Amino acid sequence: MHPSPAFRMDDPAGARAFVTAHPFAVLARNDVSGPVTALVPLVFAPSAPDRLIGHVARGNAFWGGVADTEQKAVAVFQGPDAYVSASFYPSKAEHGRVVPTWNYLAVEVRGRLTFETDPNRLEPYIKALTEQMEAPREAPWAISDAPADYIERLSHAIVGFDLSVDDVTYVRKLSQNKPGLDADGAANGLAASPHATGRALADEMRQEAARP
Repeated sequence: MHPSPAFRMDDPAGARAFVTAHPFAVLARNDVSGPVTALVPLVFAPSAPDRLIGHVARGNAFWGGVADTEQKAVAVFQGPDAYVSASFYPSKAEHGRVVPTWNYLAVEVRGRLTFETDPNRLEPYIKALTEQMEAPREAPWAISDAPADYIERLSHAIVGFDLSVDDVTYVRKLSQNKPGLDADGAANGLAASPHATGRALADEMRQEAARP
């Protein structure tokens, strides 16, 4: 994560909202043989706002051999990102002392990871995720829509985990360190991008520029 205070946000509520809006994370921990990662959706536990919960397949090497051990871990949640060409900056024509960069939004969560392997205790891990993701739908799917024996069988195929949140870093790298005309030029350049992520980032840059 970028170290500059120009991009780091002291906004716990904003960081939480970002995680909720972008739940698919890269989760990493150290194994005896080196780093191990998983790509997983994470949601805040309804009963504990300082915990993120999720699950992986029981056959996933991410959890193997550490079920009874608390592990330090980090989760990275990413929003839109895009390459920013130096040609977007009006100052390029003036003095040429500009270089390309990459703008992005992300939240990094560090904490302690524990695993739940008992199939009879895994429903809350599944329910919290499905309820959050199904909430916008007119007819949300619920665990109760599937046969109980089917859900029970699938529960034996997964492992749940909790990430107790110790530290949160929220970065919005949106050209805040650039002079106004260059920041506007970057936003305009990305707004014309053929890629949806570039256009989404341009919207974020304009919102950031409008902050008091």
